[in-house]
Amino acid sequence: MASPNNQNSADSSLKQSLEAGLAALKQKDYQSAIALLESVTQTAANQPPGIRAQMGLVAAYKATGNLQSAIALCTSLTNIPNTQIKTWADRTLKELTPPLPPKTPETPPETGFVAFDLGTKSAKNTLKGDGLRPASLRPTADKKTGFSPLEPTVGPGNTKSTHISPPPPPPKPPIRPTLETLEGGHGGTAPTETATDAETSDENSSGSPTDIPGFASPDTYQLTWREAGRVKSPRPLKPLKLLNFRIEAVASAIALFFLARFVLQFLLTNTNSLLVQLYIFTRVPIFQPIQLFYRDPTPFLQFVFGLLLASSPWLTDALLKLFGGIENLRASVLSKHSKEASRVLRSFCTKQNMPTPVLKLLPLKVPVAFSYGCLPRFARITVSQGLLDQLTDDEIAAIFARELAHISHWDFAPMSLAMLILQIPYLIYWQTAYWGERLCDLMTIDFLRRSVRVITAAISATSYGIYKLLRWPMLWLSRRRVYFSDRTSAEITGNPNGLTRAIAKIAIGIAANIQQQQQTSFFLESFDLLLPVGVAQALTLGGAALQAPLEQILRWDVTNPDRTWLTINNTHPLMGERLNLLQLYAQFWKLETELDLASLSPEQSQKAKLSLFESILEFKDSKLLLQGAPFFGIPMSLGIVALLWTVSWLFSKTSIWQLDWLLGDRSILWGCLPIGFCLGTLMRINHFFPDITPRKTVSPSLPEILSNPDTLPLDAQPVQLSGQLLGRHGIDNWLGQDLILQTATGLVRLHYVSMIGPIGSLYPLLLKQTTRPCDLIGKPVVATGWLRRGATVAIDLETLRSQSGIVSDSGHPIWSAILAFAAAFWGAYIITQGGT
Repeated sequence: MASPNNQNSADSSLKQSLEAGLAALKQKDYQSAIALLESVTQTAANQPPGIRAQMGLVAAYKATGNLQSAIALCTSLTNIPNTQIKTWADRTLKELTPPLPPKTPETPPETGFVAFDLGTKSAKNTLKGDGLRPASLRPTADKKTGFSPLEPTVGPGNTKSTHISPPPPPPKPPIRPTLETLEGGHGGTAPTETATDAETSDENSSGSPTDIPGFASPDTYQLTWREAGRVKSPRPLKPLKLLNFRIEAVASAIALFFLARFVLQFLLTNTNSLLVQLYIFTRVPIFQPIQLFYRDPTPFLQFVFGLLLASSPWLTDALLKLFGGIENLRASVLSKHSKEASRVLRSFCTKQNMPTPVLKLLPLKVPVAFSYGCLPRFARITVSQGLLDQLTDDEIAAIFARELAHISHWDFAPMSLAMLILQIPYLIYWQTAYWGERLCDLMTIDFLRRSVRVITAAISATSYGIYKLLRWPMLWLSRRRVYFSDRTSAEITGNPNGLTRAIAKIAIGIAANIQQQQQTSFFLESFDLLLPVGVAQALTLGGAALQAPLEQILRWDVTNPDRTWLTINNTHPLMGERLNLLQLYAQFWKLETELDLASLSPEQSQKAKLSLFESILEFKDSKLLLQGAPFFGIPMSLGIVALLWTVSWLFSKTSIWQLDWLLGDRSILWGCLPIGFCLGTLMRINHFFPDITPRKTVSPSLPEILSNPDTLPLDAQPVQLSGQLLGRHGIDNWLGQDLILQTATGLVRLHYVSMIGPIGSLYPLLLKQTTRPCDLIGKPVVATGWLRRGATVAIDLETLRSQSGIVSDSGHPIWSAILAFAAAFWGAYIITQGGT
């Protein structure tokens, strides 16, 4: 008799093989899928995993032309008592065995199949373009500059009108949007089959991954929209407090200036210190320190900030033209996609007595929109071709209204300035890695190639860290302005339900784009602050929205009592909170709501409505206190310093003079700060990284992860998920900046760190390790680690294992311990140095 441990291990292995087989099927790796799914079928033929494997095999057999095996297997599935599976098998069997052609050619056959001709094929080619840019832009942009594009683009002809509608098939249940539909469909409630879809209907009509349980088939879940209505003359809401908001915007820009000054001063000072050491060691004149670096950089930075702000519209135009092929959006083209958006632009600008913004079009498939500029008269509103294609008339108008709100609220100016400041380190990161890879490819001497690769990787990684650091002062403003623009958009259009659908579709489109491109594009990451939906949120929620109801996967966003504290590092508010506010606006105007996010229990509703003061009072009982222990250890250490100073002052009033030196000693103050960080980190480390054992490890689906409203990052559930590893290749991903696991139910971000931090990532041979996670990009892998469910979902990796047995180890617990002890030694060093 098998022991429970052996049984659990066998079940876990069976589930991993099933998920890996379904993932391979979704990637059209049919031979691998057949091998994996057949092994599952042989082990558990009559169990749920075996039945799912058989359904996957039907699709794989059909795709490889083995119709006889597909029909035989599908016939056996028609005998399954489960109604949903039997219905699926009956429908698939009919499609595998089409009826004979009709005798009268005048009557079209009602088979459900759609014929296509050369015209259809050319439409498909038009949609594909060259994969990089429109043909008219590629020779002038790529050959002149040599820069790689921000994002694969679509040709200007990729509009709704290019899709050819086939003859209507027999009535079928509404089909949820697939990735192909999201990239080229109309964005309506029930996408119709396009010419491109017709060519691939053989693949997707029966047994495709989207028709298999676990891939959100129509038998399990269908994404549909209520198409809730709008109000013609909305009652006005309470006026916004824009004065405080604008003060916050100015304060954020000032904070960015001082942080940028600190970073620049740090770089200049340490560069000269390094040059001094090199000069002492080599006595080579070229290593003499640069005298200009000793000067105060404040005047220079003031000039740069002012110049970038004043020229932000034209500099951003040039940047997007160089890397994205941006062009003017003609009014006739906008009216063709959304007449309401044209009306909103004219009426709002007339009412606000401001010039109509310049409209720009990015030829990208991903649905995005953003505004930038220095003054309303020089403002730009930029939308992508994907947004015009995937959203409906009223949804496009709602997005344009959001961008008009940013301009009228004046938050677009400081955000435009911040975006240009952030582009400096980001472009250094991106282009250094890009050209470093190409330079190494030209070298034949192994030592030189390795040296150049490590140097360029170090510069690239440092620039990326600076980019991430400089975003911090603008995160508060970035989140706040989203609430204001959503509300103003609802007031302008009277259509909060349309904006709800638009936000959700943009998230779905971003996730689909990442999945299609197999990585997060440089455009999405570098312009994240300006987009309607945060890329980190869209990555997970966009994919899960095709697998489970939005109300289910957004439950955490609405009900978790600690959610406010966990958005500190986010560029955008929680999507659930945003859509819940739009729902409240709809209820205020007596409208049916697109989503039902208010159906909470009384206890949850009470928690959701706690004020900030009440939240602080409850914070001491929250697990979040331990979650932030390393950071809360810093103010706690200040309390210890205050206590020591108080004791020293009391003793100074007596004859005990030996402790007088403690009073006012600043070295104690500065030294206790890193020591407090160390103590907090050590308090948290065991809770944050529990032991990973087969018994404790689970393999949840993405909707299951998102549906739990009470989890926190501190819960650290050990998980093991299978799928394909996505991300960037090469130097620009040596630190694991873009690691994504594509599972059968969606995308999950992966966090990787070497055991000795970034140094180990840049030069893994120090740890006798030769495999970085980016070396496994594009391969089926099994990711094991700790689940972090906060404002976004991620997994802190322990191991990443490929099917061929290649393993990449991550060292989160060890690196945390090293950081803690390093902070303690640093604090002790500061204290021993003394001084005032």
